[in-house]
Order: sequence, then C-alpha cells, then structure tokens
Amino acid sequence: MNEPILTAITVLGAVLTLGGLAFGARRLFNEHRELSRKLDEITRINGDQTLTSDERKERRHAVIVPTSTWGDVEYFREWVRRFILEQAVGNLKWPAALTALGVVLSTAASAWSVWV
Repeated sequence: MNEPILTAITVLGAVLTLGGLAFGARRLFNEHRELSRKLDEITRINGDQTLTSDERKERRHAVIVPTSTWGDVEYFREWVRRFILEQAVGNLKWPAALTALGVVLSTAASAWSVWV
C-alpha cells in the first residue's frame, strides 16, 4: 500500500522540480528578449536625427521608463541587466539539461527502489 504513495510523491517531486526549472528558464529568456527589444528600439530612436532632443526623450520614455536616478547615465541599469541576462541565457543550456537529467534519473532510481 505504501509503494504507490511513495512512488507518486517521488514523481510529483520530480515534476515540481522540473517545472520550476522550466518556469525559471522561460522567465529568463522572455525577460532577455523583451529587454533587448526595448533597448534596441531606444538605440534606434537615439539615432533618428529627424527628431528633436525632447521628442527623442519622450519616445524613449514611452518605450521604457529609465530606472536610473538623475545622477546616473540614462538606462544604465537596463543595459547592465541586459548584459547579465545575455550571459545567463548563454550559460544556461548545459547546466539546465544536466540538472533535468539528474532529476529524472534520481526519480527513476527512487521510484524503482520502493518496489525492489
């Protein structure tokens, strides 16, 4: 009677762990894509010489409101965040794949050991 319950709990633990890994990776990729899109648009706006300085500022702020204070360079924090996300996205693939494989194998071994 205990074997099915222990097996279900073991599998549920694996599913939750893999779900958390997938959820976190998806949020990371989505945030990187969105921030890159916005900062590329800001770069395009800054290069548009047909706009006045005030028009460029207004359009930039319509894309993303800068989080930097008045003493910082505008969008400094956003650019730093983008570079951090690029590094994280680039380095995520193999560690995430190995983690997922480890969870699957350990879950299989744990569930199997309950029945043996």
